[in-house]
Amino acid sequence: MPEVYIDSLQLENFGPFYGEHTLNFGSLDGRCGVLIGGKNGAGKTHLLRALYLAVVGESGVGDLKRVETGSDATRFLFDRSLNRRAQAEGQDTVRLKVSVSLREDKGGGSRKVELVREIRHRSNSPPVWHSIAQRSETPGLIEDEQVIQRLRDVFLPRHLARFFFFDAERSQSINLGQQDIVEGVSRILGLWTYGELEDDLRQLIQQKIPRVFNSTSGSDPATRLADLCADVLRVEGHLKARRKEQDSLERDLHETEAELLEVEDDLKTLGAVDPDELQRAQDRRNELTKLKAELEAKLTGVWELAIPVSLLGKYRKELHDYLFSEERRREWESAKSTVEPKIPQVKQDVFGGAPAEFALQPEVESFYIKRLEDALNRLFNPPPDGMPDRVFVADRSDTSAQVRARLSIASSSLRDLAEMCVSIERMDAELRELDQKLKQMQQNTAAFKRGTELHQKRGELIAKREQITKRVSEIAAEVMRLDVELGELKRQETNQREIVEKAEKGESLASLAARYREAAGEIRSRAAIRMRKKISEHVGELWVDITERKREFLGMDFDSHWQCLLIRRDGRRITWEETNTSAGQRQVRMLAFYEALRRLAKLVPPLVVDTPLARLDKEVRANALDRCHLSP
Repeated sequence: MPEVYIDSLQLENFGPFYGEHTLNFGSLDGRCGVLIGGKNGAGKTHLLRALYLAVVGESGVGDLKRVETGSDATRFLFDRSLNRRAQAEGQDTVRLKVSVSLREDKGGGSRKVELVREIRHRSNSPPVWHSIAQRSETPGLIEDEQVIQRLRDVFLPRHLARFFFFDAERSQSINLGQQDIVEGVSRILGLWTYGELEDDLRQLIQQKIPRVFNSTSGSDPATRLADLCADVLRVEGHLKARRKEQDSLERDLHETEAELLEVEDDLKTLGAVDPDELQRAQDRRNELTKLKAELEAKLTGVWELAIPVSLLGKYRKELHDYLFSEERRREWESAKSTVEPKIPQVKQDVFGGAPAEFALQPEVESFYIKRLEDALNRLFNPPPDGMPDRVFVADRSDTSAQVRARLSIASSSLRDLAEMCVSIERMDAELRELDQKLKQMQQNTAAFKRGTELHQKRGELIAKREQITKRVSEIAAEVMRLDVELGELKRQETNQREIVEKAEKGESLASLAARYREAAGEIRSRAAIRMRKKISEHVGELWVDITERKREFLGMDFDSHWQCLLIRRDGRRITWEETNTSAGQRQVRMLAFYEALRRLAKLVPPLVVDTPLARLDKEVRANALDRCHLSP
């Protein structure tokens, strides 16, 4: 059987490894394994991580994060995997290079591939990966990521790497039913070929046979016909369901309308109070009360001011003009009282203390003094025409101005007096009617309560009727659309059936291939059961021998979901969890599981284990090394 080997690993600036380091695993002289030892923190686990990332690539980062979910002290932080010393020196790239070979048994030769992963770390963004591969049988470098992944899967598929690169400390509670593990076991035991056969037959049915027998149709006629038939059935089903729903809704609408009529009749018979009408009446009463208060306030102002002023008649203008003339009289008297006391001082300022050269003769000075005094007195004497002899109506100008303002504007409210009185009378009449109506509504408490219930039910029925009516309209439009769609699909179905009849030979061949595919699936299922039985026998035997528990157990078994069952000496089966096994016994079970796979494998991948015997005591460790393929 072919075996996969990891020949060498080269790592540069990864984790604790500063600079370039190369580990050669190829010169084993026929031995089956390599043991790497070192102190705590020396970098043993980082070697396993480096191997996994070098083989799997960027997607392996997520695998390691899911597996290593411990505390911050043990969790793998890929963003900090660049060596600290190299980072301090300004370097930013980690380089991993692994050489993997596939060796056929019985001298069948071997193939080799080198995978190089360069990871450039950046301060404020995720690391950037660049991968390179080189095959032994063809020259040149490969940089296409998809080609590299397909090439890697030939030697060591990702789900196998995920399965065989593990930390024994963290894999004690591994779920054997996990999809990656199931696929890995299937490939190792050779059951994968049955799945590939099924896929090939499925491809033959879906692509190759239609291409040969329906080369001009552009697609598989039978599939297209089946799709059309399914579409016809789907549309007919939807159409039937819509029509059924339409009938049901029409019945509901009829029942709702009948119930609504009964409620209307009850309301008429009972004379029940409509809560909405009651609320509207109360709102109207509040509104009228507010308007009436405003009109009464305005009317009060009319009675207090506008009517008395209007009664003055033609005397309003005379009083207005007289008040204006009094204001002029007050202004004249104020100016006169301000200037007259200052006349002696003015004469003194003009003629008194004149220099000798400008001094006037006494008779001349008396003449000019008399003329100045007469001129100043003529400023206020006689008073202007139209001015009253004295002020007796208003003693202040601001009071006079206010009275004049009232005399000029108070007549506007008087014109609306009759209309305001009529409006107030109408409001009083309407308020009396509303008060009577409200009193009648509120007197019969039972009728009011019953009316509230009936009106509430009436509103619910009206809303329900509107909802049903809307839905009926929507369904009618949808039924019309489905009728059109169904007609078109039936036309296409008729045309497609004619095409399908031309491919009868292809259909028979496809039917035969389908039977083969079902047979391959049945064989794969039976083979999986048989191989799981063999794995159970090997794992149970190894686990019982290594842990020295023959007195308690005969072996173990795995069900279809890979749940572990232990077989007691009395034949009773118990689950693995019921035995309350220790961490060391769980680790032995995993080692026995891998040993069983190695014995039954059709393709043997390398096994990379971190601390494989860490939790085993001296006797169990010796038994494991003796019975498992782990010795160096």
